[in-house]
Amino acid sequence: MILPIRNGYSSLNTGRLYEGTDDNGREVFFRILGPLQVIVHGKPIRVGRNRQLTVLAALLLNANRVVPINSLIDAVWRSAPPATADKQIQTCVWRLRNAFAAAGAPVDLIETEQGGYRIRLDEEDLDAHAFEKAVRQARELVTAGNLESASAEYQRALAFYRGQPLADIPGPLTYAVAAHWEERRFSVLEGWIDIGLNLGRHAELISELKPLVAEYPMRERLCAQLMTALYQSQRRAEALTVYRNSRLAQINNLGLEPSAELQELHQKILAGEPIAPPPAAVAHQPWPCAKVPAQLPPRTKDFTGRHDLLQRITSDLRAGGGPRVVALAGCGGTGKTALAIHAGLALQQHFPDGQLYADLRGQTDPAHPQEVLNGFLNAFGVPEQRIPAGLAARAALFRSITASKHLLIVLDDVAESTRYEALLPSGESAVLCTGRTSLLKIPGLTEYRVDGLPTDEALDLLASLVGVERLFAEVNNARRIVQLCGHLPLAIRAAGARLRARPHCTLRSFTDRLATRQDRIAELSIGSLDMGARLDSTVGQLSPAAYRLWLRLSMCDVDSVPEWMASAVSDRPGEDTQRLLDTLVNMHLLAVTPGRAPGGPIYSFNPLVRDHARQRAATELGALARQDVMDRIALAPCARKGAAGVSGGHRSDEERTVYGTQAV
Repeated sequence: MILPIRNGYSSLNTGRLYEGTDDNGREVFFRILGPLQVIVHGKPIRVGRNRQLTVLAALLLNANRVVPINSLIDAVWRSAPPATADKQIQTCVWRLRNAFAAAGAPVDLIETEQGGYRIRLDEEDLDAHAFEKAVRQARELVTAGNLESASAEYQRALAFYRGQPLADIPGPLTYAVAAHWEERRFSVLEGWIDIGLNLGRHAELISELKPLVAEYPMRERLCAQLMTALYQSQRRAEALTVYRNSRLAQINNLGLEPSAELQELHQKILAGEPIAPPPAAVAHQPWPCAKVPAQLPPRTKDFTGRHDLLQRITSDLRAGGGPRVVALAGCGGTGKTALAIHAGLALQQHFPDGQLYADLRGQTDPAHPQEVLNGFLNAFGVPEQRIPAGLAARAALFRSITASKHLLIVLDDVAESTRYEALLPSGESAVLCTGRTSLLKIPGLTEYRVDGLPTDEALDLLASLVGVERLFAEVNNARRIVQLCGHLPLAIRAAGARLRARPHCTLRSFTDRLATRQDRIAELSIGSLDMGARLDSTVGQLSPAAYRLWLRLSMCDVDSVPEWMASAVSDRPGEDTQRLLDTLVNMHLLAVTPGRAPGGPIYSFNPLVRDHARQRAATELGALARQDVMDRIALAPCARKGAAGVSGGHRSDEERTVYGTQAV
């Protein structure tokens, strides 16, 4: 029953009892919980390294699902595929089929599907599948109270691990996979240890737990298990030392005290009180009222456009290989939430275990991850009294519940400061985030920038609000309206609401009103469609220096601001100015104009955002500040050389470009 740890991985010293149980004479068996290995009729076969191994790994990670050729190309070459990439993928698949057939495997193991390939496997043909089946059987035995058999089944599951998953295939394809299976291994190992404690095997488990806790001092469940085993073996001083070391590790690394549960265990040991073994028969029992949550809000009835971006988002979220995280970033009012919900609802059939949704409320009133996790656990039917108090414990329970599920989680309005890592699931689930700042610091994240709608899609949205006949009777004025709205969906909706409330108002008179109002954004805010409030909540997060630069940049009488001009109007040294510009771009209050310029980046405002900044600048900085900005630009060295970097010159709103959605 002993489970020694070698090089960080479980290796049964009684493993000979299970030799052959993984392939058991099957026609073909694949191992990915370690270096990738193919076994045909009980004998390992050689597969070409590099590209062929990577293609095979991608197919196995998505067993019984079609893997698009583009996904295979990304897995092999990442961001720099050759022109013949699709042909080389075909060659890899052909060689894999030949290798399998030569060894006696079925010829139709890898199927060609429209746009990709699929490898068809039974439940016992892949070690990862066999592992999960053994874990399910172990948990059923625990529920039935047969702990001895459950312990043996857990050991059988852990015997499938033969090192780091896909250890011989470097690259992004395997990083997330390795992290996922490492977490699964720990979850099962901790469950096996709980059973051992219930069966009174404290002394045996100490030798198993000590090296684990030394290597992972911040895994509180392991620490609690070792403390329990030591205390029950009359080694109280050593149990207290384990707590002390774990506490120091958490304070030094995270600045946090241990969880309430670990502190309570520590106090019981200090007081010499009796300690009950972990409730193994309860810990893995399925929740009696487990549910399939469907929390996504209804789709916006008049959602318009974004077809290319929708296709990229849904393709990324459907891809296999462990948890996926996709983020939509843009300033307030670009329609990120509507886009995320629309994409989520379109993918419902791909996530049969449910969809979770949480509004994290950005910077205005940030939701605490602990509160969000409480809602998620409730959605799965976890009784309130079984939800642990601490954030780490709730996150661990959430990961355990989601480990074998295919979920879609939509996290709306994520602030940069949010501890969203605690909300990320394990298993084959996917996460779709929206935020007003870039979220690229989430490991493995794919981020897309969401800007204003292209003109045709913006007109379609306005037509859906005011009526097609009314719009096309004055199509030029309609174009002017969407330009004055900065092509932002929220502002266009507000304009449509104003026009619907004034059925006798012509589009021309409304356009004139928008064009002549100094505080244009107030006319484009009505009820919850408050463009001003969205921008103000973002601007409110700026430092005084960044805010002042933003206001001064809006006073530049040009469409696009080159880097030299930003430096000229700034009150800060050059390096400070660059950091402030990066902050404004990160918060989507400025955009970097696509393309290269000889003098450095060129920055541009969304027209509506610029108008809002100008109105604030006029009120807060005054006319003297505007004159100072003009003088600084005129006296700057680049201006005297001809101002070649001033892109766009002095153009009217009609001539200004609003860039569509672009991938980051």
